[in-house]
Amino acid sequence: MDNRKSLKDIKISLVGAHTGSLNEALRKREYNTSLLPITHFPSFKKIKDSDIVLGSYFQSAWPWFVVAKLKRKKTICHWIGSDSILSMQNWKRKLQTKIFTKFIDKHIAVSERIREELDGMNIQSTVLFHGSDIEPEEIDLPKKFGVLVYFIEGREKLYGVDRIIEISKKLLDVEFYFIGHFEPSRYTKLYSQENLHFLGFVDMKQVWEKISIIVRMTEHDGFPKIIVEAYSKGRYVIHNYPLPGVILCQTDQEVISELNKLKSTNSINKEGIRIFNEQFNYNEFLEKFESICLSLLND
Repeated sequence: MDNRKSLKDIKISLVGAHTGSLNEALRKREYNTSLLPITHFPSFKKIKDSDIVLGSYFQSAWPWFVVAKLKRKKTICHWIGSDSILSMQNWKRKLQTKIFTKFIDKHIAVSERIREELDGMNIQSTVLFHGSDIEPEEIDLPKKFGVLVYFIEGREKLYGVDRIIEISKKLLDVEFYFIGHFEPSRYTKLYSQENLHFLGFVDMKQVWEKISIIVRMTEHDGFPKIIVEAYSKGRYVIHNYPLPGVILCQTDQEVISELNKLKSTNSINKEGIRIFNEQFNYNEFLEKFESICLSLLND
């Protein structure tokens, strides 16, 4: 008799960055999940009937890993990027990582780059790209060339905002749309160029029709979800890390050159849609995710 479980036979508790959308997507497909609060004082009761505790972003999830192992639950840590660099920054972070990774059964990395960084910390991991629970669409490119830039307020240096501002000064005929920050009016006052638009937090459905390409020149990255979503909408991506499908640029001049080349294109990024369908659609993600979860329980 085969007593192997399927993913719908178990309960997964999720905690940390990006797990809200994962929880929603799994519950929509009738998987048994729960969303745990980010806290330094986790409750045993909240995972009493859980089989697996999955934490995304190590620094947010480690207290739950400790509680889970004390209750003999399986644990998975999904490293998303900034958590790996934090774990290498100083002796306190290094010590924290060394101690609390002992409570993790399986590590997964959001990109090959993050896997390599974890290797450097003697943490073996499996690469699992973000899945996106959205449908691909062939949205026409705007008549006026538009660039999308994402950054978090207070972390402008990490996201290379000053670099993008300097690039925008050389391309005054291109519209630059910034998203992901609070108080857009503050940035509008700080940067008064007419081709700069600070939108803050917006419904992305209203943004895709305005932009042709995403430019992301960061100091460190995993595999940003915004890139995955850009592919699904047929948008191009410039990035300073060699991720699948991006136009690789390391210098500001390379970015300017590539943007000037693309200004005349009327064709959406069909290669991006193909990459999304083959590597990032949710069914593909879920198949790999199931395999990882069940290997912990069935092996």
